[in-house]
Amino acid sequence: MEDYRRSEKSEPEKVSPPAKNEIRCSQNGKITRYVDVGLNLLKEQNMSDIVIVGKGASINKAVTVVEIIKRKMKGTLHQYTQLGSVSSTDQWDPLEGKNMDRMVVTQHTPIILIHLSKLVIPDLEAISGYQAPTGNDIYTAS
Repeated sequence: MEDYRRSEKSEPEKVSPPAKNEIRCSQNGKITRYVDVGLNLLKEQNMSDIVIVGKGASINKAVTVVEIIKRKMKGTLHQYTQLGSVSSTDQWDPLEGKNMDRMVVTQHTPIILIHLSKLVIPDLEAISGYQAPTGNDIYTAS
């Protein structure tokens, strides 16, 4: 790869802004901040569901946030989990003076979307992994 240089991207990635009930976890964000935002959406803003999104290295952070929110909500939430990947393509041009072809590299980055809902969402059951509410008894000491 030392004989190549990444070409400028002709189109910047089109990233839509998050929905009102969506939390996008990043590597730099704090877990406690994500948990506070999620609890605020569910309790104070009284939303029926929220979506936590993790991409690449932030997937484990998204799962941690979900588990903490479920615990703080005392096991009352339905969980719908979707896994997928996002593709990105980079072009690499050979350095001047090198007689080489242009390379196109496609990367697939894993992504997880976790819906937490106070109510059952039948539309998501067919396309997601489902976890029913556990109830408060799982969090109390015996």
